[in-house]
Amino acid sequence: MSKIVGKTYKNQKVILDGNTYENCGFFSCSIVYTGNGSISLINNTFTDCTWSFEGAAANTLQFLSVIYRDMGDFGRELVEATFRNIKGNRP
Repeated sequence: MSKIVGKTYKNQKVILDGNTYENCGFFSCSIVYTGNGSISLINNTFTDCTWSFEGAAANTLQFLSVIYRDMGDFGRELVEATFRNIKGNRP
């Protein structure tokens, strides 16, 4: 994983995958996560950026959406439990 420290990004597409960003500034950027590598975000500034998911990351979100929408109470609880876990809350 590459470590990027103190860099400023302006008006560009930044694919986060496979990098550690520390003390970087992102201004009017398109921030993208594809799910093809881990990331670390440490003490960065994001101003007027858009965020999106592509590839495997977008597929994962679509999968969670289908489970939540189409699997009744079980599916909704599964997705809610997943988000509680992400937030550090225990079910």
